[in-house]
Amino acid sequence: MREYMQEKSSWDGAERRREQDMLFDLLAQQNQKLDDLNEAVRDTANELRAHADGETARIAAIAAGFPDGDPDGHRRYHEAEIKRIERRADFWQKMRLELAKWGLIGFLGWAAVALWQQALKGPQ
Repeated sequence: MREYMQEKSSWDGAERRREQDMLFDLLAQQNQKLDDLNEAVRDTANELRAHADGETARIAAIAAGFPDGDPDGHRRYHEAEIKRIERRADFWQKMRLELAKWGLIGFLGWAAVALWQQALKGPQ
């Protein structure tokens, strides 16, 4: 036991009140810290809400820039356009290949006919 409790004649309760005051001060400090933390959390939440609202407005502005506000349809249009361009490039590549092939066959045929005609005329 504490010394002041053993000597009842000299104890007047001041020590107990001092301990209670210290406890109340600690509780008040903790309450102040909790209030500060609560305020910081509230401020952060407000900042996050404001940021989210700004981002939502920015996304809406971006979406409004697309025809009919449809970014997915816009993407599909571009994909279809790219495929169309690729098909056109393939067509012209095949066309050039076929033209070169048939041109070579025509030239070889003409050369063969010319050689055959020369061979039929004989030496001169």
